[in-house]
Amino acid sequence: MKISNDQLNYVVNRFKSDPIGKKDESPQTGQKAAVQGGDKVDLSINSGDIEQLKQTMQGMSDVRGERVAALKQSIADGTYSVDSKKVADKMLENWKALNEDK
Repeated sequence: MKISNDQLNYVVNRFKSDPIGKKDESPQTGQKAAVQGGDKVDLSINSGDIEQLKQTMQGMSDVRGERVAALKQSIADGTYSVDSKKVADKMLENWKALNEDK
């Protein structure tokens, strides 16, 4: 899966504007909800970790140079071929993933 800078910025900004754990619940209310609702998991993300991830992702390239060079060479040689069945399978897989909630 490829993660773009826009997606990363969205997640970082979302956590900055709506921090986890700042709810209007008292500790007692949270305990009651855990008992009545069954299991409960609380996750917190350190903003420092998010910033470090953001800096790491910005330093990464979206392009794999060696793969691009190999593809260019196979196209130039006339040896590049596409498996149409694999393309069709991936298209159907993506379509199903996009439409499974509808």
